[in-house]
Formats: sequence, structure tokens, C-alpha cells
Amino acid sequence: MLQQRYGFIVKTPDMDFLAHQGRLKSEQFEIAVCAVRSVEEAILVAQELLTRHVQVIELSGGFAQQEAEQVRLALQGRARVGLVQYLEAPLGAVG
Repeated sequence: MLQQRYGFIVKTPDMDFLAHQGRLKSEQFEIAVCAVRSVEEAILVAQELLTRHVQVIELSGGFAQQEAEQVRLALQGRARVGLVQYLEAPLGAVG
């Protein structure tokens, strides 16, 4: 299945998910971006994204693996959940 609708959720302590959100959309692709303060808010946002037929939800590196699993379980398989992870190599390092 072609993935055309994405969600990206950023975790940060100083933004409100009701105010800090946006969307980019073309004829073939759409992404919704939202900032949350907690995993509980992330679950609410992810469930709302399902009503927009989002197929994949990516969580920022601010989420722990355990929190990503909480979001995944809450969605009950209705969308794929990914977690951004950072490499340990310093910036500019090759290899």
C-alpha cells in the first residue's frame, strides 16, 4: 500500500497540542505535525490523526522506546508507529 498520509509528533515541555500543530498537503501527500508535552497527549493526538486516515505516525527523538510502545498499543494496529532515533557518532563523522 502506498503511504500517503503521515503524522509527526514532537515532544516538548513548552508547547500545547491544541495550539501548536500544522499540516502540509499536496495532491499525493499529506503530513500533520503536532507538538505535545507528554505521552498521554501523544496518544490523544495519534488517535485523532486516525480520524484523518493517517497511515504512519512518527514520534520525535524526545520519546523513549517505552513511550513509543504505549502509543503503538493505543492505536491497536490501525497505523504504523515509528520512532526517530539518533546516532551516537558526532556530527560530521562519517562511517
